[in-house]
Amino acid sequence: MDRSIRLGLIIGFIVTLSLFLVVYMFKPLPPSPPSASYTAQAKEKPSPAVVAPVEKEAVSGTPVQTDTVSASSQATLIQQRDQLYKDFAGISDALSHGQQPDLRQVSQMLEQQKQLVKTGTVAADEAISYCQFLRQILPAMEHQIDQNIIELEKLKRSAK
Repeated sequence: MDRSIRLGLIIGFIVTLSLFLVVYMFKPLPPSPPSASYTAQAKEKPSPAVVAPVEKEAVSGTPVQTDTVSASSQATLIQQRDQLYKDFAGISDALSHGQQPDLRQVSQMLEQQKQLVKTGTVAADEAISYCQFLRQILPAMEHQIDQNIIELEKLKRSAK
């Protein structure tokens, strides 16, 4: 029995070590800060690859905002969008564990989503889909979510 315990410990150590190695190998690299010369060049002449998609989103996304959004504010909007999606996933995960989300937080998320649709960062159809999902999992907020869907539909129609 002493030998089997030792063998089990060795196998456990090898499995644990290999898991740490796999996690280390697939860990994303931390973003490197831009150098001073790069930021100076970026301020002088914005690259066309960054400006073109922003203009395209502003034109094809929603005509509510006709001005093109600067690259830095577009990056901020994209971060807000990503955080919003993480929050939606968090609500879904919490519900799967039997926890009810804070309804005020959900209301704020719906408002933030609407603002992101207005700026063209989130497509109206995508926002409506998320709202329909929320309506299914949060029947207590059905009326507010329906109102939000109506407003998103109006934004979608004004975009055409």
